[in-house]
Amino acid sequence: MLSLFTSQPSYQPREQPTFDVYAVSTSATACQLRYGPAAVRVVVTTHGKVVWDSAACETTRQGARTLHLAPGVPQEVELAWNRKAAAPSCAGSLPRGVQGTFQAVAQADGHSSPIRSFRLVS
Repeated sequence: MLSLFTSQPSYQPREQPTFDVYAVSTSATACQLRYGPAAVRVVVTTHGKVVWDSAACETTRQGARTLHLAPGVPQEVELAWNRKAAAPSCAGSLPRGVQGTFQAVAQADGHSSPIRSFRLVS
């Protein structure tokens, strides 16, 4: 099971939204999951449009490995969004002063977290 949490419910203009993604086995036995900074993807949307996709924006995707998750023992990956695109093909640059409610979802190895909302304020 994947869970995504934001470090706070809203962010001021100079603050970077930070996403904590947790993977945990909810079965009675251990399971395997390809996990790590290179395997976790966070997608941020607003009004149905993608404004940031960590997989598209990441220039170096290292650190994915297959983990053996013990039941009930979470593994965490933290990703931060600097509100800018890392490459021209990367969705993610927001005009200065953009505010409102955004939604984020984490994905890893075919699994998705529930959607989490947060705000950007000016």
